[in-house]
Amino acid sequence: MANKVNATIKERGKVYGHPERSHENIALGWTGLIQQHYGIKLDHTIPSWLVSLMMVSFKAQRSARVYKEDNFIDMKAYTKFTEQWQKRQNNKL
Repeated sequence: MANKVNATIKERGKVYGHPERSHENIALGWTGLIQQHYGIKLDHTIPSWLVSLMMVSFKAQRSARVYKEDNFIDMKAYTKFTEQWQKRQNNKL
């Protein structure tokens, strides 16, 4: 399964770009939406590792409805990103 996860990350990277950059851009959009919806100003953009955790939740919700291997591959990729990025952020503190 690890090979499928790594192959998926590589394949999607060719289409969507580097995963962390993609998650940073998603974070910018989600931060703006949250601020607009709630009429608030956040001190910072949602971190990329939190976007990854939210995507795990999204894939888990899909998996609750029907089995699709792709959802589980994606969850493993997202948790891999989360661990790397959150660990790096915590080491900066």
